[in-house]
Amino acid sequence: MAGHINHDVSEFSDAFDETAPPVGLDMAGHDMYLLGPKVVMLDSFVVDLLHVDTSAQTFRLKLLVNMDWEDDGTIMAEFKAKRNLGRATNMLGLNNDHEGSRASSGSIARDNSRSKDSYKTGKYVLKRDFQDDPLSTTWNPQMVLVNAIADESPIEDGSKLHSVQMLAGRPVISRSALYQPECRCAFSFSNFPFDETDLVIRFSSNKWNSEQVNFMWTHRLMQGGSSKNGMGASARFGPGLRRESSFLKRTVDESAIGGIGLSEFEIVKVRVESDEKDVNSLQRYDNAQGGFSQAHLIISVRRDPYSYLLRVASVAELLMFLEVLSFLTDNGDLSARFSISGTIFLAMVSLYGPMADALPKVSVVTRVDKWHLFNFFLLFASNVENLLAFMLRNIINEKVIEYTESLFGIMYLYFVLKNLLWFIKPLQDREEYALLWVWFEDKVELYEEKCTWLVEKVFPW
Repeated sequence: MAGHINHDVSEFSDAFDETAPPVGLDMAGHDMYLLGPKVVMLDSFVVDLLHVDTSAQTFRLKLLVNMDWEDDGTIMAEFKAKRNLGRATNMLGLNNDHEGSRASSGSIARDNSRSKDSYKTGKYVLKRDFQDDPLSTTWNPQMVLVNAIADESPIEDGSKLHSVQMLAGRPVISRSALYQPECRCAFSFSNFPFDETDLVIRFSSNKWNSEQVNFMWTHRLMQGGSSKNGMGASARFGPGLRRESSFLKRTVDESAIGGIGLSEFEIVKVRVESDEKDVNSLQRYDNAQGGFSQAHLIISVRRDPYSYLLRVASVAELLMFLEVLSFLTDNGDLSARFSISGTIFLAMVSLYGPMADALPKVSVVTRVDKWHLFNFFLLFASNVENLLAFMLRNIINEKVIEYTESLFGIMYLYFVLKNLLWFIKPLQDREEYALLWVWFEDKVELYEEKCTWLVEKVFPW
């Protein structure tokens, strides 16, 4: 035994070539040295946005992904038997006069008759090796969801669509996979509750590197999601918006909760990107580059702010306006003034709680934090003014104190309104704002027409 092993080792050492390239994996007949990496075209359709958890910074959706690639080694031409219509033939396709001669010709004649009675139909079928189970036996890109943390495997019942078609004389295999993964994504809360977030799904291969497989998105997705933001109001709500809306309906199911429905988040845009992820830190003995092709599906969602504006912000703003009563109360009754300001301050703190609970415990100063903090500062300044007015009532002239308090009350209202307008300024970038202005302009034009008609009737000259 030892002698055989030593002989094999010595023979292998003599035949070993250090300059020989490593043996690559089976690419189904694709020569990547001549043709480059095999291109896998991706297309996607968002079936449903199931859940968005901002506290855990995760989301779950149902997604249909289609993959197309060329594969020369899986198909063959289809053959069918000819029908000799109008001629007296037997089941083997020969004339009755030649039955005796056929019986004496042997197997060679039978093979010749079968070859003459067959023809190419122009259709193509899978080879016998792949006909029984094409989904698992044919070559596939081994695509995975890189940033999925749960349920990253495709749903089996929705992923069995498999077809082979000829496009421009080239055989193309199409596969569809239905996913319902839970993915992790970084959220931005600086503009809460008017925040927008990009939910990113990263597709890559856990087997083929970027030198072997290149993931690319279809022309439909690349062109549809290429519109730029930074447009004027007329362009945002004009034909450009209609084109984006039409593309969104062709990319997201209309019955999806995130697309159309009563959900905290709504899908506003879908775009795609392709790049290469470098993982050279992985040890590879063939000295190949550690890059893997990645395709990113980016779903832009925005939060619906009206729930917070209706249930929290509107009530808080009414309390801030109510604080003006403390400036109108008798400056000698400090307890009455403090009771108004203190009650309003406690109510504001209780309203701030629901908004804070909707955010993760991270060190991020949001838009609503700045708005509430400035309101708390105004309430604190109002309490300080009440205390100073009470302490100086016997030192400064009463009329001067009344005029001064009236001026402070006007300044207080000015800063409250300014803070409110700053807080709701992101509403100008929404479609509802443009629709409201269009409705208002239509009403103004209708009012002008009625006024003109009335003036012409009353003053006909």
